[in-house]
Amino acid sequence: MKRWFWMIDTIVVISFAAIGADFHGFTYQLAGILRVAAPFLIALAGGVFAIRAWIKPLSIVNGVLLGVITLTAGMLMRSYLWHEGTARMFIIVSGAWLVGIMVGWRLIALGVVWLRSRSWNADAAI
Repeated sequence: MKRWFWMIDTIVVISFAAIGADFHGFTYQLAGILRVAAPFLIALAGGVFAIRAWIKPLSIVNGVLLGVITLTAGMLMRSYLWHEGTARMFIIVSGAWLVGIMVGWRLIALGVVWLRSRSWNADAAI
């Protein structure tokens, strides 16, 4: 998991851009979706290094921090470097998606790890 967590978070950011483009009726190809996602991907990468997320990739705190850092830095870059809009509802929906999914997949992964570590035999319980 330590090698793959960053890929899951990257998919979260790209899916956020793709769903947003689809919701608004844009017919973006991959390049367009990556253009929308770029400030958030850069923010995510910066967040991973800032909090050293690879040390505890399944940490719920790391999920919250990465979501908040990705949202905040991504919106700032989107506004000041990309000169794109950052409407209040866009920030709210983006924050809910990024933090919610970045925490959510970690909760699911922790649940799987916990279930796998249990000593009972699942086949015997059926």
